[in-house]
Amino acid sequence: MSLVRLFTQSARMRLNPAITPFHARSLASSASITSSPVSLSWTQYFDQKSKLKTFERISSIAGFSLFFFGGSYYFMAVAEFDPTELVFGVMDASMAYSLGALGVGVLGGVAGVFAGTAVWRTVTNRRILGAIDAKDVEFFKRIQQYRPQGQLRLSVDNPMPDYYGESIKSVQGYRAWLKKQRNYRIKTEGFHARKSIKRK
Repeated sequence: MSLVRLFTQSARMRLNPAITPFHARSLASSASITSSPVSLSWTQYFDQKSKLKTFERISSIAGFSLFFFGGSYYFMAVAEFDPTELVFGVMDASMAYSLGALGVGVLGGVAGVFAGTAVWRTVTNRRILGAIDAKDVEFFKRIQQYRPQGQLRLSVDNPMPDYYGESIKSVQGYRAWLKKQRNYRIKTEGFHARKSIKRK
């Protein structure tokens, strides 16, 4: 127990004599429970990641729409251009401004992903965020541990499936990924073995 917590408890006991040492210990234990991280199962972890992806997708669509229509309004209604002249001497003005509006929309979609992630992390409980971050670290350690390493992943004839595990969306998906990595390792090891025999 820190000195600050002891000082706080002693101050509470002086201000309120009804708070006994037993009550002080119970308050401290309840505070520690509140600050302790949440333990998530893998199913709950993938559910939370799915919610995050959905949130990012919605915010990306919203950002693209907002920036695209804003860019379209600017290029078509505000910006002055001569439709009879070529932009940079190679492209029709209306086509150039349409591509410009589309480019602005794409930037808005990318910005929407980052904004959506920031908002999601703001509205999500901090204890759950801590548990998700811990699971992220453990998940990527598992990916690094079970995917082929070294020369096994350098095969042009037989490219490795899903090196970063991006297709994994559930526990069943993780098991399927493990199976694919195992089959790839068996095939690639056989390929390198045959290749070394031919060299001899």
